Amino acid sequence: MHSKFPLFQSPWLKNFISACNKIESDPNYQPDITNEDLLLLVVDENGNARHVPRRSALAIQPMNLIPRASDGNSMGVFYQIKIAKKGYIDDSEYPVWHIDDSAVILINKKGEISLHYSEKAKNGNFSSPLSYLSIDDFLNGPCLHYSEENNNKIYSV
Repeated sequence: MHSKFPLFQSPWLKNFISACNKIESDPNYQPDITNEDLLLLVVDENGNARHVPRRSALAIQPMNLIPRASDGNSMGVFYQIKIAKKGYIDDSEYPVWHIDDSAVILINKKGEISLHYSEKAKNGNFSSPLSYLSIDDFLNGPCLHYSEENNNKIYSV
């Protein structure tokens, strides 16, 4: 039987799927990379930068955390932004190699993308998105991850 109302007619669902595909089709979407492997893309075993002047690597990963509205219903899906880089942490006197995972991407059910501080998002606070950042700051950028076709080559530096 053919229905005149397709099952996935809802425009918000199409927008949601499109937004998720935008994230997951990016070469820096690396769902399985560990923090250690991400750091090894930019720093060698002696603590030296592997690529000069480039000193950071990005990975976007899905999160198990489900964003919930105050009524307990799901708001959408989260992606963690991780950046391996050298910088100052807290009150450190010298810069150190570390993973910055302070931002997350929220795709709400309407397919709208926003960025938030990780800690606030984990506590359910979505009232103050990071308006000075855009998803385009993270997508389609240089990628240091190894391609699946050839594990001996790097996409681009």
